[in-house]
Amino acid sequence: MKHLRILGILAMMALLVLGATGCSETTQINDEMAAADEFETMDMNKAYGGLTLTDETDAFGDDYYTETENEYEDDASDDPLQLDPEVLAYEDEVANGDPTTPNRPKITVVKLLWGQLDGLVEDIDESFDVLDWSGMVSVDRGIAVVRRVILFERPYDHLVYPRIDRQTIAFMSHTGPHFDGLIIEIIEPPLNDDDPSDRPEVNMLHIATQQINLDFAMVDVNGLDEIYPVDEMGNALRIEGHLLTDLDLCPKGFLAGIWVARPLVDADGTVLADGFFKGRWVNVWGSMMGYLRGRYGVNDAGENVFFGKYINRGGQFRGILAGTYGPNAETGRGEFHGNWINAAETVEGVLGGQYVQIPDRPGGFFSGRWATLCDPEAIDTLK
Repeated sequence: MKHLRILGILAMMALLVLGATGCSETTQINDEMAAADEFETMDMNKAYGGLTLTDETDAFGDDYYTETENEYEDDASDDPLQLDPEVLAYEDEVANGDPTTPNRPKITVVKLLWGQLDGLVEDIDESFDVLDWSGMVSVDRGIAVVRRVILFERPYDHLVYPRIDRQTIAFMSHTGPHFDGLIIEIIEPPLNDDDPSDRPEVNMLHIATQQINLDFAMVDVNGLDEIYPVDEMGNALRIEGHLLTDLDLCPKGFLAGIWVARPLVDADGTVLADGFFKGRWVNVWGSMMGYLRGRYGVNDAGENVFFGKYINRGGQFRGILAGTYGPNAETGRGEFHGNWINAAETVEGVLGGQYVQIPDRPGGFFSGRWATLCDPEAIDTLK
């Protein structure tokens, strides 16, 4: 992935105080106590865009989050393999076993989204063609477990039971002006030296849908961050991968939301920002930890920069987000990379991903990953 220069935010790369930002407690902030920032006057030339390291009202006091909350209510997975004794044993070995032990199990978390990625909720109406994405996700070797479904409209969209086998997930999914998705845990057990058939030359991840077929070597899935368009309407498949480690020590996860080109102009006609982003901050299994909100634009030095704030579900400050963004070779698509800065103004982690903002389309979308500094391998995949 092309490395975009992070802003000159000097910080100590010291031991993390994970209690400051790694948890998801939801203590409610009294509106009178929260020194809420004004996101409509952000300036890309100011430190952190003018944002402060303060608490906010619940969900930034922004109707966007409450109006879309119902979309995320029914997202728990009903895959019975979540409680399978073998799965639980492998998870425990990865989380608590000796990391120096050779031939340990390997667990990779894969987030898939498919559909019209840049659709805005307010743009959804009844005049759209439904697209059938039904298909299967499978691995040549290992166990595939669905940890979360994303925006499935049940019962029309659903996982297919009984499971074909422990390596294959089948699903029914249909999208209109929005998207569906899955968060999948892929467990690769220790190799059996006594069984040659247990050693495929390359263990592959296969994604087969009505709209697109893709294959990836599992060794390449950690850090995978790609969007695969399927038509001119904004329909695409998005895939992101995280290698699972000790999440108590080194939390990591995903973030996603809307990325909208809507200039912010002051009374003198000066453009302060080119657009805004709003979204959700979730853990590696997709459980929501909080909200993020900010602006992006070009500063006086000609740099494409973004600034935002991350709060937990009760409004408590969890971090300033600061970094750079830029288009890639494909029109309307680009990537962003930045730092996640805690209340002590030290860098607690990094984040990165891709955005979609196609010219002449009203919507916009971003999706990415975050990781704390104590996981160097995850950090490398986000730079």
